[in-house]
Amino acid sequence: MWKYFLPTRVFSGTKTISHNNELFREIGTNAFIVTGRSSAIKSGALDDVQEVLDALDIPSTLFDEVEENPSFSTNEKGGKMLSNSACDFVLAIGGGSPLDAAKAISVVGKNGNCSCRDLFEGKDLPAFPIVTVPTTSGTGSEVTQYSILTDPEGSKKGFGMPSTFPRISFLDARYTVTMPVDVTISTALDALSHSIEGEAVNKGQNPLVKMLSKEATKIIKQSLREVLKNENDVSSRERIQFAATLAGIVIAHTGTTAVHAAGYPLSSFKGIKHGMANALMLIGIFERIAKTDPNRISGAIEPFTDLDELNAFLQEFGVGRVSLQLSEEEIEKWSDQTSKASHLKKTPGDFDKQFFVNLYKRIISD
Repeated sequence: MWKYFLPTRVFSGTKTISHNNELFREIGTNAFIVTGRSSAIKSGALDDVQEVLDALDIPSTLFDEVEENPSFSTNEKGGKMLSNSACDFVLAIGGGSPLDAAKAISVVGKNGNCSCRDLFEGKDLPAFPIVTVPTTSGTGSEVTQYSILTDPEGSKKGFGMPSTFPRISFLDARYTVTMPVDVTISTALDALSHSIEGEAVNKGQNPLVKMLSKEATKIIKQSLREVLKNENDVSSRERIQFAATLAGIVIAHTGTTAVHAAGYPLSSFKGIKHGMANALMLIGIFERIAKTDPNRISGAIEPFTDLDELNAFLQEFGVGRVSLQLSEEEIEKWSDQTSKASHLKKTPGDFDKQFFVNLYKRIISD
C-alpha cells in the first residue's frame, strides 16, 4: 500500500515566469516577496519577478533580510511585517533559506500572535499561499512542506504542514548560473542526500518514490561533473535542478534520516554548508544500516554499485578535504542531541549516543 501527494504546480524552463505570468492572478493581488541579501538580485530572478508583477499591476512588499540558516527572530520579524501589510500571498526567491523562511513567515503572518515556537507543536496552521522561485538546486524546498529554522540556542529545527506546500514553483535554471562553485557542489550533494536517504526510508514500498529517487541519483551522478566543467551551461544546470526537485518530492513523502540530524550542528556551529555536512555523515550512517539490512542500502544508492563507489564520488567533490576541529564537549553534546533526534525514528538500525561520538571523531580524523 502506498500513496502520493504533491499539491504544488511546477513550471520549468527558460523565462517560465513571464510565459506563465497570469498564474499570479490566481494566487493573489498583493505580493510579499521574501529573499536573502544577494542571490535574488545577482541571479536576475528578482528583476524578472518584479517586471511581471508590475505588468500585472500587482503591488509588492520586499523583505530581504533572510540570512543563511534563518533564525526565529528574522522569521518573526518578517511575519509581523506581513501581518501588518495588505499582502495576500508570499513569493519566495532564493536558495533553501529564503524558501524555508517564506513558509514560516507565511504561517506566522497569517496567525496573529503566532511565534516560531508555535510552528513546532504539531498543529496544522493556515498560511498565506506561497509561490517559490529557487536560485539553487539542492534543498527541494520548492516541492516540500518542510522548513528548517535556527532557534535562539543555535540549533536547527524543522516543521512542515499541509499549508506550507508551495502552490506554484517556477524553475528557471538560468537563475542558478550565478551560484559559486562551493554552493553548486554543496547544494547538489544535499539533493543527492535527499534522494538516497528518502529511498533508504522507503525501501521500495512506494514505487513512485523509488523511481524518482533512482532517477535523481542517476542525474546527479552523471551531470555534476559537467556543470563544474562549464558553469555557464544552462542545460547541465537544468538537469541538476530537475534532480533536486525530484529528490524534494522524495523527501516530501519520506522525510530524512539521522544523516541530516548529525549534520545540522556542523552547519549551525561550524559554518559547514548543509549539503557538505550531510555528505560527511552519509557513509558512516549508511554503513551501520547496511550491517543489518544491506539490501536496503544497495537499493537506496542505485545506480551507485556500492558504498565504496558512492564514497569515491563524494571524495571527488571535496568531502575529504573539509577541515574540522571539534572539542570533546561539542562531540558529547551533539552526539547526545543527535541520538534523541526525531530523524532516528526513520533510520533503520541501532544508533545510540556512542555511535555518534565515534562518527564525529571519525570525520575529524579521516
